[in-house]
Amino acid sequence: MTKAVREDRTRRRAGATLADVAAAAGVSTATVSRTLNTPELVTKETLGLVHAAIAETGYIPALTTGSVITNRSRLIAIMVPATPLGLFDSTVRAVAATLEEGGYQALLGIYSRDATREKIVTQILSRRPGGLILIGLPVSPEVRDLLVESRLPIVETWEMPLAPIDMVAGISHHDIGVAVGNFLLRKGYRRPMIFSTDSSRGYVRRYGISRVLMEAGLPEPRSVDHSLPGTVGEGRRSLAAIWEAGERPDVIVCASDWLAQGVLIEAAHRGIRVPDELAVIGFGDFEFARELEPAMTTVRIDGEAIGNQAAQLMLKALGDQRRDRANAPRIDVGFSLVERGST
Repeated sequence: MTKAVREDRTRRRAGATLADVAAAAGVSTATVSRTLNTPELVTKETLGLVHAAIAETGYIPALTTGSVITNRSRLIAIMVPATPLGLFDSTVRAVAATLEEGGYQALLGIYSRDATREKIVTQILSRRPGGLILIGLPVSPEVRDLLVESRLPIVETWEMPLAPIDMVAGISHHDIGVAVGNFLLRKGYRRPMIFSTDSSRGYVRRYGISRVLMEAGLPEPRSVDHSLPGTVGEGRRSLAAIWEAGERPDVIVCASDWLAQGVLIEAAHRGIRVPDELAVIGFGDFEFARELEPAMTTVRIDGEAIGNQAAQLMLKALGDQRRDRANAPRIDVGFSLVERGST
């Protein structure tokens, strides 16, 4: 995107009106209003034209008449991916509880696909929240533009982005990968394999692991990708596939505890001795990890601490009328590698 196009896009988003949408769609303002308020009364063709025009102009419809985006709103929006298995539950609950203690209510927005993310952000901003907390959300350039232009206090979590939008309460996935890589070297593993997930966090951790091992003279470990966050069934099937293909890693590093649990189950089914023949490492340290046999070595992430920090940052920002976004706080909540019987 050229600078001129970006500047033009920013101008449109900053001041787009109902009339701008109507002109772009080639319909009347009444038709635009009807599409937004009673979409069942317009044709699919009109619906498509109006929503395309909204995307083109960057218009954000106000769902509350006369409302404006101000830090006085008592509603704080939370955006979280539709990740199964409760990956972010503790963070969401902590954010909501801490905000409530501070006199604010949480509005939860869930996105399911990259293609719908900008639409969902627009819908959330239309509710005129006082701030926005992003949980485990890699931000696309289009979404970033929307968020910057909203001028809302924003907290990014579960990441330590290189170019934060505003505040951050997260963890460094690269540092986690480096720590796991060094752990593998200390334990003497020389044939590692990574069961990763199709996510930026999984890729960054994999890069950290690979970097450490390759700098130590080992080849880059093979990686098998899975859907986010990786399920027990996927872990079982992936171990079965590589074992039947004759591959014999001495350790498998999994992008989630669920994947690792699946590996442990399949290993037991096949009579593979853990950790003597195959070691297993997870990610998350969920309650079941310590109850398995053998108990799982994993990376512990304190999701509740991330949520509390994020909400506290938001509450402080809402009370600071002279806040400078350029000097916004960036907190690394950290992690710990918990060694148990699977390694």
